[in-house]
Parts: sequence; C-alpha cells; structure tokens
Amino acid sequence: MDIVTDELPSGSLFDQIRARVRKTLKNGVQLDMSTQESRKLLRRHVNSKTNFVFLFVDINNSTQMSLSMQEDRFALLIQVFAQEISVVVSGYGGYVFKYVGDAVIVLFPAGHDPSKACVNAMSCSKTILDIIQNVISPIFEEMSLPDIKVRIGIDYGEVLVVVYGKDVQKAHIDILGSAINIASKIASITQANQILVGESVYNILGQSKNERIYLNNVVPLREIKLDTAKWNYPSYLNVGSVYRVYEYTC
Repeated sequence: MDIVTDELPSGSLFDQIRARVRKTLKNGVQLDMSTQESRKLLRRHVNSKTNFVFLFVDINNSTQMSLSMQEDRFALLIQVFAQEISVVVSGYGGYVFKYVGDAVIVLFPAGHDPSKACVNAMSCSKTILDIIQNVISPIFEEMSLPDIKVRIGIDYGEVLVVVYGKDVQKAHIDILGSAINIASKIASITQANQILVGESVYNILGQSKNERIYLNNVVPLREIKLDTAKWNYPSYLNVGSVYRVYEYTC
C-alpha cells in the first residue's frame, strides 16, 4: 500500500481499508504479518551499533477488554488491529519488529537521515490514529465489538543488535539499548489517542530547518509536565536532568 508521508489517507484508501477489515472480521487475517523483513534488516547490523526510531503502539484498556470479551472475539480484534498497523508502517518505511500481546513495536532505520526517520514515525502515528478513529472503530461498532483507542510512544537512539546463537540466519535476534526501552516507557504513560515522543526526537527536529518546513514551519511538539515520582529516567542528553517528553499535537 502506498502512503504519502505528508498526507492522511485518501477516501479511496479508506475504502480499501474498510473492505479489508470487514473481510478479516469475516474470514480471518488477510495479509502476511511476518516480521521477517525486520529480521533481515537487523542481521545486516549484527554485533554492531546502529540508530533507529522506535514506535510503540498499543490498545488502551486492553486488559479490561480481555476480561469482558470472549477469547476468540478479543483475539480477532487484536488481529485486525495488528494487521492494519503493519500495513500502515510499511508505507512509511517502517518495519514491524515484534507483536507483543496488544502492542506492535516498530522500527524506522535512522542511520543515514535521523530527521526523516523521526518525521516518518510521527506521520505514521498520525495516520494510525486517523485510521483507528475513522475506519476501524466504526466497523467494530457495527460488529458489536468495542471501540478502540491507542497509545503511541516514540523515541530515537543508538542500539546494539545481538543474536542468541551461532547461526546468524536462524538464531534469535534482538536489540539492546535505552531508546527502545524508553519508547516503551513513554507509551505506558500516554493517554488514549495521544502521541508522545522523547527528548531525542524533539532535539533532532528542532535542529533541522528542513523538517520544520516539512511540518508546516512549526514542529508541533509541546513539552508535558510529568510527576517525577513516577517518571525519573535520567536524560543522557542533558546530564543531571530528567528525560523530557513531548506531545505531538497533530
């Protein structure tokens, strides 16, 4: 699916998504949701450090949903959600790294152009919200499924790609680093249908004139005040201070 990164999906694209979601609800998952492509990407960086933008997206109040729904219907809801997220992120140059319960972890390669990777992740997040609100949730309502809202956290940084085993092609591959951990922590404090980004993303976009122009001459990021009793992760960018978090006011 082709998605233009500075625009929301068109009406015709919405129609395609609606048709696929309805078909999935009737017949099961329609697309290949393998993480094979992200594994191929990571194998090129085994035992080395590289930069990524990480995007965590999960369903708000999913635990409560799981307790109030039949297991098969809840599983179908999660499958539809994960399928459509995987389609969207591929259109923005992202790769699904993992599906973890109701969460999808996405990475955007940022070794050559960090600012572009940050913008792609944020634009992707904006599109995810739009599709959830205007396509998926209305169809769920038609099918007597719960309306869903999502929480999105984004961060950027250097990580180490590691393998667990001798055969690089077959061994489990993973990522170690603060950026992926902080992106997860950011998502955990995000409110329903909110996008929060880390200080590193803010700094990259604030320093990039071209990306400020891309985002309508203003980087629409607003710092949020957090309770330091609950959020006390140290900033590796500003020694002695707490890592800042910003809301993407798209």
